Amino acid sequence: MKRALVAMIVSLSSTPIWAAEFYIMRDLTTQKCTVVDKRPMTAVKTITLASDAIYKSRGDAESAMRAIKVCSSQK
Repeated sequence: MKRALVAMIVSLSSTPIWAAEFYIMRDLTTQKCTVVDKRPMTAVKTITLASDAIYKSRGDAESAMRAIKVCSSQK
């Protein structure tokens, strides 16, 4: 019983369920960048990733988006 409990705790702590991932997406039609919480489908020809990075928080992604040239020049 103890062994099963320890194994469950170790497995849960090594892969957090609540870990979020944020991406910077660029719509080529509108020329706008957006932070999204799901990896965009790159098979769609009008949507691309503005950065290859994966961010752990929305704030980190928004800060990085301001530093990306094609995103920071949008109005």
